[in-house]
Amino acid sequence: MNRLAAHIAAWDKEYSRKGGLWRGTTNFALDLPKDSRVLEVGCGNGKNVSALCHRGFELYAVDSSPKAVELTERVVKQLGGEADCRAMDVRSLEFVNGFFDAVVCFHVLGHLLSDERVAAAGECVRVLKPGGKLYFKEFGLKDFRCGKGTLVEEGSFRRRTGIVTHYFSLDEAGALFTRLGLESHLFEDWSVCFRGVSYPRQELNAVFCKPRRKC
Repeated sequence: MNRLAAHIAAWDKEYSRKGGLWRGTTNFALDLPKDSRVLEVGCGNGKNVSALCHRGFELYAVDSSPKAVELTERVVKQLGGEADCRAMDVRSLEFVNGFFDAVVCFHVLGHLLSDERVAAAGECVRVLKPGGKLYFKEFGLKDFRCGKGTLVEEGSFRRRTGIVTHYFSLDEAGALFTRLGLESHLFEDWSVCFRGVSYPRQELNAVFCKPRRKC
């Protein structure tokens, strides 16, 4: 794996220092045949993988953080599931063209700078087979944390940990995947309360599909 920029390598420091950053599992499910080949980029400590590793998929999970991959492998082993877990740079995926039926891309591109997002999105599209689907999730512009930290690019802010977070509009997300068709999208809004004060949270959830015709 190539030398990573400081804002990407910061994730490995966080996982090494704190262990699992995300608790529990998710209810994430894929309506795909059991033999489908599925890739999750940015698997973290296995929150989504734990929900998918028993569904009969040929499951792959990659992350730029070796420590995160170690934690994901541990979760899969504890659950008795199956997943091929690898440390890998999402900007340069080590898979052949059209290898996957689905790519899960949750809270990955939002931690990259603009040119890195373009490269990583292109790789996700490249490894997706015609007719395959890409599942996208990132924070939206109405999230209360948008604007917090040091501005590094328009819509992108760096925190004290060194981690960068970008906040997306639907148009911006679509611009990363111009070779895919937008199948569905939803802005999920909720609130969190700290010390009696309510703050808005927002995530953009979208599903893109790769045309079956040659692009």
